[in-house]
Amino acid sequence: MIDSLKYIGLAIVLAFFQAFIIQQVDLGFWLFPMPYLYLFFVLPINFNRFGYLFLAFVFGTIVDFLSGSFGTHAASCVAMVFAKNFIDERFIDFESLQLQGEQYLNTQSKGLLTFFYYALSLIAIHHLVFFSLDYFEWRLTFRVILTTIVSSLGSFLLILMYKGIFGR
Repeated sequence: MIDSLKYIGLAIVLAFFQAFIIQQVDLGFWLFPMPYLYLFFVLPINFNRFGYLFLAFVFGTIVDFLSGSFGTHAASCVAMVFAKNFIDERFIDFESLQLQGEQYLNTQSKGLLTFFYYALSLIAIHHLVFFSLDYFEWRLTFRVILTTIVSSLGSFLLILMYKGIFGR
C-alpha cells in the first residue's frame, strides 16, 4: 500500500513538473524533453501488464489535461508501454533481477550501457509516436525524426539526473 502511494505521489509530481515547468521553458527549436517517462522506469518489473497499459493511459491523459494537448501524451505512453513488453524480454533477465532483490532495471544491476540502450529505445518509441501525432504532416518527417533524436537524448539525460537525485 505504501509503495503504491509512493508511485502515485511520484506520478503527480512528474506530471506537474512536466506541465508547469518543463513545457514552460524554451529549450530550443528541437529539444522538447519529457522526463515524466521516469515513472515507467521505476515501476516494478512484476507489475501487471494490462494494469501497466491502463496506468500509461491514465497518466498520459493527466499530462494531456495539464498541458493542454489532445491525447498525444496518452497515445505515446500507451505505445511505449505496449512496446516495453517486448523490449523487456530483450534486455531484462527477470529471474536474475529478482534474485538480486531488484524491482526494476537500473544502472547498478546491468550497467550503464545496457540501461542506456534499454531506456533510449523506450524513450525514442515514445517520442516518435508523440511527435508524429503532434506534427502530423508528411512534409515534416525530417523534423519529426530530428526532434525525436534530440528530445530523446535530452529526456534520457534528465532521467539520469532524476535517478541521481532520487537514488533509484
